[in-house]
Amino acid sequence: MAHLSYARKTKTKIYLIAAMIICLLMVLSACNADSATINMANSVQEPTHFIAKFLIILNEGIGDFGWTVVVFTIILKLIVTPFDFWQKFVMRKNAKIMERIKPRLDELADKYKDDKQRYQQEQMAIYKREKYSMLGACLPTIITLVVFFIVFSGFRQMVSYQNALVYEEARTVYNQTYDEDYSALYTAAMAEAGLDPEVIAGYKELETLTDEQKAALVKEAAIDAEAHKSAVDSAQTAVKDNYRMPKFLWIYNIFAQDSWVEAVPDYLTFSGQSGFANAKIEGVMVTEYQTVMKKVLGTGGYGEGGTWNGLLIFPILSIALNIGSQLLMNKAQGKQPKAAEGMGGASTKMMQWIMPVLMGVFALLYSAAFTIYIFVSTLYSILFQLLFNLGGKLVDISREKKQLKGTR
Repeated sequence: MAHLSYARKTKTKIYLIAAMIICLLMVLSACNADSATINMANSVQEPTHFIAKFLIILNEGIGDFGWTVVVFTIILKLIVTPFDFWQKFVMRKNAKIMERIKPRLDELADKYKDDKQRYQQEQMAIYKREKYSMLGACLPTIITLVVFFIVFSGFRQMVSYQNALVYEEARTVYNQTYDEDYSALYTAAMAEAGLDPEVIAGYKELETLTDEQKAALVKEAAIDAEAHKSAVDSAQTAVKDNYRMPKFLWIYNIFAQDSWVEAVPDYLTFSGQSGFANAKIEGVMVTEYQTVMKKVLGTGGYGEGGTWNGLLIFPILSIALNIGSQLLMNKAQGKQPKAAEGMGGASTKMMQWIMPVLMGVFALLYSAAFTIYIFVSTLYSILFQLLFNLGGKLVDISREKKQLKGTR
C-alpha cells in the first residue's frame, strides 16, 4: 500500500477491518449453526446459540427473565467497555485536534472551494501531520454492531424457546386433565347405560351386527362424543386457570412486544410464520394449538379482549435514549470544518441517525425482552458517556492549573 495516498490507505484499512469482523461474525454464526427453529414434536429442544444458553444459566439463578435481561445487559456492557472507552478516547482526542486545526481547514475550504480534490488532499495531509484518526473511532462502532446482531440472534432463539416452554406446560395440563376427565366421564356414562366397554370394542370388530348391537354402538358413540366434549371443556378451563404469562413490570408477556400485540400469541405468531418477535417453532399443528389455548387466547392484555400486551413505554424510552445518545455523541465530536457540509455532510448526518432509527424498529417490532436489552444498553452507554465527559473536563481543569503554576 506504499503507493496509495493517505486517504486511500485509511479507507483501505477500514474496509479490511470491516471484512475481518464480518468474517468473524460468519465464523461465530457457523459455530452456532442452527436454523433458529425450536422443534416440539417430542419435547422442547434447548437452544444451541451460546447467548441463549448463557441466558438460561443466568435465569436459573435470578428466576425472572426481565431482570435476567437487565443483568445480562450490564455484564455484556462491562465486557465491551474497553472498546467504548477506546472509541470515546479517540473521539475526544480527535475533537481536541479538530478544535486546533479547524481554522486552517476553513481557510483551505475557502481557498479550494472550486477544487474539492485538492482540498481533500490538503485536508488529509493535515490529518496525517496532526495524527487525526479517521479509523480509531470507527472500529469500536463496527464491533458494537457485530455484538448487537450476535445478541439479537441469541435473543431470537431464546424467546422462541421460552414461548415453547410456556406452551409445553399448557399442553401438559391440557392432556392430563383431558385424560382424567374423559376416562371418568366415559366410564360413568357407560355404566349408567349398562354398557361394557370391552363388549362394545368386540362389536366394532364384527362384520355383521344385530339391531341390538348396532343400537349399542350408536349409544356408545354418543357417550364418547359427550365425554370428549366435556373433557375438552374441562381441559381448556384447566389451562386457563393454570396459565401463567411471564410478566415483567407493566408488560403481560415479556416474550411478546411491549405494544399493541396480544399478550398470548396466536398460532401464526407462536410458530414464527408472522410477526418479528420469534424464531420458528415446529412440531405443533394449528388445530392442536387452537384447541389447547382456546380459553387463553385474547386474554391478559390491556383494553377490551386483552388486545395490548404492553403500553409502548420501553420502545418510546429506547428511541428517546438513542436520540439522546446520538446527540451526546455529536457533541463529543466537536464542531466540524465548513467544508463538511458541502462534502458529504448530508450523508454523514444521515448515517448519524441510522442507529436511532434501527433501534426504534427493533424496539417496536421485536420482543419486549430484546427491547429491555436495548433500553438498558443505551442507558448504560449514556451514563458512561456522561461520566467520561466529566472525567475529561476534570483532566482539562487539572492540566490548566498545572500550566498556570508553570507560568508563574
